[in-house]
Amino acid sequence: MAEGVRQPRSMVEQPWKLLAYTGVFCLAIGLFFGWRNGFQHLTANLVVSFAIGLSISLSFILFSAASHKVMSPYIVPIPLTAFGLGVGLLIGGTYVSGNPLFFFTQNNGTLLTGIFFGIVGFAIFGTRARLLSINAALVDAEAQRERQEKLLMQTELRLLQAQIEPHFLFNTLSNIAGLIHRDPDAAEHTLLNLTTLLRATLNRTREAVTTLAEEIAIARAYLEIQKTRMQSRLRYDIIWDESLGPLPLPPLLVQPLVENAIKHGLEPTEEGGEVVIEVDAHADALVISVKDTGQGIHEQGSTGSGTGLTNVRERLRTLYDGSARLDLAENSPQGMIATITLPRSPEPPPP
Repeated sequence: MAEGVRQPRSMVEQPWKLLAYTGVFCLAIGLFFGWRNGFQHLTANLVVSFAIGLSISLSFILFSAASHKVMSPYIVPIPLTAFGLGVGLLIGGTYVSGNPLFFFTQNNGTLLTGIFFGIVGFAIFGTRARLLSINAALVDAEAQRERQEKLLMQTELRLLQAQIEPHFLFNTLSNIAGLIHRDPDAAEHTLLNLTTLLRATLNRTREAVTTLAEEIAIARAYLEIQKTRMQSRLRYDIIWDESLGPLPLPPLLVQPLVENAIKHGLEPTEEGGEVVIEVDAHADALVISVKDTGQGIHEQGSTGSGTGLTNVRERLRTLYDGSARLDLAENSPQGMIATITLPRSPEPPPP
């Protein structure tokens, strides 16, 4: 069997259910043949019926899993049904006449009847085996699809983590060059923030988990760089409890929200505005909000479908299986609020 494909399930997983169904089936057959014979040999009919039916069922219970390892699931019911039928006829012959070969040598009618019901058993078990095989293939295909989806998400995350927009980098370097002679302290400060941002971005290409403190540090470095460029047009504040710093998070959740707030909220306006990052910890959830006083959702003509926000939303959906979310709302009196709600857990799910 090909590696990575699930082995079809055998009846071993629910043996008592199989035996119960077989018992009802055998009882019906035994009563039918007893009725045909005027109930003169009812006990013998029931014993033979149960001997054949239960022998076939037990052959599947005992040998189905091993048989699947050496032959196709579509072939497995043939030898198992034949083996169970043979054993059942031997047991029935022993009970009826004391001769195990009685139905093979002296009562061909019962042998033919047994073969007929053996074929019926083969049809039933064969169909079930095919259904189980198809179901196992579907389950395996779904698991493979989920693995591929997570691998794709992980690849996209690595690309996002490694990416710094060229114009942002060039603008920052240009600002640093302009500040070197005019304000060396500001140039050094901006260069240190850029170094922090670059180092963090490169490190994130090799890490699946970061901390809240590192996320805040990256967002702060980004805001400081943008403040050097926008001057008084940008104000920001970060409201959080530093004791929450060690909490683990998937990397680069906060910075894309801050970038979106500046790029689409504040920059298009002449007066600029304010960005506030706020972290609230609850018993079962961690809430991270990025609020801006920029254009707002309607003025931007956006509903949060931009690349950065879409990426964050899809990562949350994939990593937390729907238990985390990104919500967008209008800020008052103007602007937008982007809120990430995460379940409190020791570790975020691996990408």
